Amino acid sequence: MTPDILKSKRVLVVGAGVTGQSVMRYLKKHAVAFDVADSNQQLADKALELLGSGCYITPLSAVAVNDYDVMVLSPGIPRSHAMLQQALAAGVSVVGDVELFAVMVQGPVIAITGSNGKSTVASMAAHVLSAAGRNTALCGNIGTAVLDVLPAEVATAKEEPPVYVLELSSYQLESVESLVPVSAVVLNISDDHLDRYDSIDHYAEVKRTIYAKANRCVANLDDARTHPEPARSGTQWFSLQDTNADYTVQQLEDGSALFAQQQCVLMTEELSVPGQHNVANALAVLALLQPLQLSLAELKLGLTTFKGLAHRTEFITELNGVRWFNDSKGTNVDACMKAVEAMPGPVVLIAGGQGKGVDFSSLREVVTRRVKAVVLLGEDGPLLRKALSGTTELFDVSTLPEAVQLAQELAVSGDAVLLSPACASFDMFDNYMVRGDVFRESVERLVA
Repeated sequence: MTPDILKSKRVLVVGAGVTGQSVMRYLKKHAVAFDVADSNQQLADKALELLGSGCYITPLSAVAVNDYDVMVLSPGIPRSHAMLQQALAAGVSVVGDVELFAVMVQGPVIAITGSNGKSTVASMAAHVLSAAGRNTALCGNIGTAVLDVLPAEVATAKEEPPVYVLELSSYQLESVESLVPVSAVVLNISDDHLDRYDSIDHYAEVKRTIYAKANRCVANLDDARTHPEPARSGTQWFSLQDTNADYTVQQLEDGSALFAQQQCVLMTEELSVPGQHNVANALAVLALLQPLQLSLAELKLGLTTFKGLAHRTEFITELNGVRWFNDSKGTNVDACMKAVEAMPGPVVLIAGGQGKGVDFSSLREVVTRRVKAVVLLGEDGPLLRKALSGTTELFDVSTLPEAVQLAQELAVSGDAVLLSPACASFDMFDNYMVRGDVFRESVERLVA
């Protein structure tokens, strides 16, 4: 839905947070009149400050759906909300910011989703492109809102539009219809956001909508829930297990190597980010970028110089032989398991927060095998304790700084202390980034 079309519609922006504010800026830039709905008064006040006068703001519960033709929905508000269901029943068009982006974007789009690793894959892909000299815009769920990266004016024929590397959450995908990526991937599916979806299969179905209009589908051969349904001809498969996949790992005389369509790109040991999950991430990047025709040398340069992301199995420091890692982005069970597996030695694990209704029992095997102690905190710390009973030593604390102090007492030379909560952060922190920052600061105070 273009700005010219929106000018003739009655528009409501639903949600005044980061995404909603980017939508407001976009609509205001294009002289589209709109109102705002948000039940959070602080966010509503921010919207007023951003917009100035002339904008009507109302709580979600007070919205009169018949007053609007279009609602632009922020991803944090589910389409199952009663007001939105009324709007849909009344024929109101409910779209997201990515849909507005999709009808205006000119450059190629690489679209990435999955339960885990999507921020790493998006950042890795953007890094490879930038290292190869390509104009690149990294946006979406990873931080910069998609509408904020669109150029102010339509590009001329002489200008090369950027490659848009777009990380998408399931929430964002719920309100997208027109996105046509040059390549799209569902990296993996694990229990997550089951407080919002009926089942893991429902959640996976939403994730797979990323393939709907993609020119090229990339899927994880090792995870059936990522496979396009119905099957799409030309799907490119990556795998850690099947050496016949399009993008895989093969054993050579001097070690294992990443292969792209039967061509060796680099040795596994040349990747600077640890763990088999990052090998899988690199394979996904190779598959996603194939349509852009980078050389093997450009691909290798980008992959070997990518240093990883903050809060994602991030190495903090080594103190008295103990290595400290920040994986605050490990907000679900699968991410926590992969982070534990990537550690260089026995693990003291710090975990807990808001579990989002998931079953923690699948952590038992890796905790029994790799973890010498778990320090539990947060709203669902008691649920984690119950799920992990009998696996290893379990300790309870009230704050993250307390967890760091206790972990220091428990760890010995050769161990790794890992913050990988397997939970969201909102019971104690504004977001996982703040949680990771508090962890890093607490570790740094150990040597102050």
